[in-house]
Amino acid sequence: MVEDIGTLVRKGFGTWTGNLNLCVPFILKIVTSILFFMFSVGLFTILFIVPAMSDTVDPANMTQDEMLDLMYSVFYEHMLFIVIFSIVLFLIYLVIDAFIMAGAIGMAKEALEKGHTSVNTMITTGKRNYINLFFVNILILLLIFAGVIFLVPGILSIDDISILLSNPDMAVASVSLLALGIIIWAFYIIIISLLLFAVNYVLVADELDPITAIETGVSFVLSNKMASVGLWLIIMGISFVLGFIGQVTSYVEILAQLWSLFDLLLSTVVIQPLITVWITRFYLDRTERKLYSFEDYLLYD
Repeated sequence: MVEDIGTLVRKGFGTWTGNLNLCVPFILKIVTSILFFMFSVGLFTILFIVPAMSDTVDPANMTQDEMLDLMYSVFYEHMLFIVIFSIVLFLIYLVIDAFIMAGAIGMAKEALEKGHTSVNTMITTGKRNYINLFFVNILILLLIFAGVIFLVPGILSIDDISILLSNPDMAVASVSLLALGIIIWAFYIIIISLLLFAVNYVLVADELDPITAIETGVSFVLSNKMASVGLWLIIMGISFVLGFIGQVTSYVEILAQLWSLFDLLLSTVVIQPLITVWITRFYLDRTERKLYSFEDYLLYD
């Protein structure tokens, strides 16, 4: 008998409380992101900024406007190389992120099946699945960006900005068409995110290839429509509440800073590990896997 969403959330919370090391991958993800960002900025500076500044008489005494002009000239002169540089760095980051997320899902799966897990599982699971997870994430990104086609009619209708400025009625019609395209794209993204929200977990749990993982993930969601929508809404609801609180506190600087820190800690230690456990449990339970019972888990030593 499958679990209802309330039972799934409750038992998932029990799994998290007994395995607080589930937050390790997400702490590692933040640390890695910061280090990778610093590395990227440093490499960009060495490759593009330093050579441009070598022609400056005294770079240390450059004003802010002069620095902005320098940055603009660097981007303008090396636009193609900077785009390629950015894409390569982004792909490298996706590989690193895939390794960490595969490890996080692997830890959640082990905790749900055995009642406990270890950081070693993150490493072994990450090694086995990061390439496939990387490619499935690329495919999902391509599917999302394919929705840009909804903007084409609005973009084509704008054509010449000078004509729009001289004909306000045409401007309203064109901008409205573009706005409609954006709204349709937003709905398209929502549908894609709902249909594919379990794909990464399916891939790691069953160690599938990207195409099979997408097919299995979509089929799984369609076979469990109401439960999938319910769990997806819970996850989206958590994100909305956190975002709303952040927006409210943004009007007071000290509150904004405190909430920013608390939100980071809450998301890293609690929210992300819990969501990983919930979705992994959802898939394992609905595919009739044997899970460590909550009652036995409480007695686990």
